[in-house]
Amino acid sequence: MKKSNYLFMLLLFVFGLLGCQKEDDNDNNPEYDNSLILSRGSGAKLVLTNPVDGKDLYVSVPSPSVDDVKGLKAGYMCKNAVFTAKNMLRDYTMTLYTCDAKTGAGTRAITPDNLYVYEEISVSPAGPKVVFVGKPKDVSEYQSIYTINEDGSGLLHLSESGESVPGMDGGSYQLQTTAFPVFSPDGSKIAFNASVLSLPNLWDYYEFILTMNTDGSNKKTIYSEPGQHIEIYDLCWTQDGNFLLFVRMVPDDGFHRRVKALNISSGKVTDITAALELNGDQVYHISTSPNSNRLVFNQHLGGGSDLFIAEYEIHDDVLTIKGSPVKLTDREAAGYSYYTPSWQLWDEHE
Repeated sequence: MKKSNYLFMLLLFVFGLLGCQKEDDNDNNPEYDNSLILSRGSGAKLVLTNPVDGKDLYVSVPSPSVDDVKGLKAGYMCKNAVFTAKNMLRDYTMTLYTCDAKTGAGTRAITPDNLYVYEEISVSPAGPKVVFVGKPKDVSEYQSIYTINEDGSGLLHLSESGESVPGMDGGSYQLQTTAFPVFSPDGSKIAFNASVLSLPNLWDYYEFILTMNTDGSNKKTIYSEPGQHIEIYDLCWTQDGNFLLFVRMVPDDGFHRRVKALNISSGKVTDITAALELNGDQVYHISTSPNSNRLVFNQHLGGGSDLFIAEYEIHDDVLTIKGSPVKLTDREAAGYSYYTPSWQLWDEHE
């Protein structure tokens, strides 16, 4: 009897150890939310960060190396990094590149030799397609919008300088130059900043926010400030596609970076700047989560830059920031700063 009791107690002890070990293992496993944040670390690093705990999962540099990396974005499902950089073989023309987001390997140009690419780029959350701003090399033209697949196929030209676009006031305007194109969450539309001249006199100059289909059709103005000369930056959609966040600056405000939330259906605009700024420091490079009501941005603090996460909520068609932003990264511990965050879906941990 004593022997059977001893064996029973021993089995309970062993099972208890296994149960504790399993619980410990689960505690040690990192949590994911099916997304990652790609940012440019100082020293030309590519840094993939877990938005749940702020840990850097992969740190690399593009290989073969390139000069002056800009416009960095996470490719579809974070498999690739997509960025602009100088091409020394093309008279330092800025070119669109891709490489493996985790290792930096396989760096290659995906845009043609005769196209000069600017740093404003976006990647679709619905597939491996990139939208960017460019113009033909050695041609005196305004920059316009193109799309291309991440493998370099399917280049399309979506906007033309000089084409007529409708204003919200019922007037007609001539498109001059474009910037900051960004795909909608379902990949069916592109929002962008447009510099326009009023018709017929071509005298008054404004900046509008437009949307269009991904083939360039159905251009529509969704935000403008008639009579105001403003500058618009850093467009991004909320995950439900109902709001656009953007940065607005005007000379009369000392070019302070004001962060706005535009309800696309109603046209109502809410200023969320004060809720995002910490100790008065301005917000840079906003990027919204593809699957939650959160956004990431970087803030320049004490000679470096860290990433911050903020949650937002929507009530009565108004977007407001919930609580205070939370610091996600620690540049001092990491040994590098974080810039230009790009938030994309990711499923490779499964």
